[in-house]
Amino acid sequence: MQSELLQKIEPDAARGKPCPKDLKPPETMLYYMLMGVYATYQAGKITKEQGHDYKVSVYNTYKKLKAEYDQYIEVCKIMQDRIREGYSVGEVTILKGEENNG
Repeated sequence: MQSELLQKIEPDAARGKPCPKDLKPPETMLYYMLMGVYATYQAGKITKEQGHDYKVSVYNTYKKLKAEYDQYIEVCKIMQDRIREGYSVGEVTILKGEENNG
């Protein structure tokens, strides 16, 4: 499970360091969730095995969120292109930006 991303962020998350500013929203969520798992372990509230299980669960949730986030971003790009080009939906016509100003 030790992905390149985990290798990059997990040590700092385990130490409770501030989240890197260059992470996208799914990676930011992963970072803070890892911080929570490590803080709970360090507080003695869970065992090492439970911490590992939580970490696996957190990472699996991250992968699902990342896939949905990537799909959302792609749809946004497509819609932005459509808006720039102009399009019709039913009886409503959306004009290109420059045609809208004239």
